[in-house]
Amino acid sequence: MEEQRTPEKQGLAITAEALYMLNLLFPFLPLLALGIIYFRNRNNPSLFLRSHIIQPWIAALISTALFILINVIAGIAGGYTSMDKLISIHSLVALEVYTLLVILPFLVPGLLGLTKAMSGLAWRYPLIGRFL
Repeated sequence: MEEQRTPEKQGLAITAEALYMLNLLFPFLPLLALGIIYFRNRNNPSLFLRSHIIQPWIAALISTALFILINVIAGIAGGYTSMDKLISIHSLVALEVYTLLVILPFLVPGLLGLTKAMSGLAWRYPLIGRFL
């Protein structure tokens, strides 16, 4: 039986997917907003809404944890400033690693999830969706 997707549900799903993608570029603040949406709607009976809220929440947590891990490793490896107070090579490497290993692979499922939410269709993230 097909559940009815109201504009409110669809708007909330689109917001959650957009916040997830925004979290890839600006970690923490979009994660906080996505967390508020998640905790308010995690027990919603709508499978459409839960799939577009739970999966971005988990993916945002993973990407933020990877962001923190990469920055901690860069800080341990040599910090963020060189002797003449310019940007160090460690921070540039950390930025490249985050861009190539986190943003790009996490962006594709986010874009697909956003387009599915805009179309009113359910979406299952490739790795995360298998466990939910």
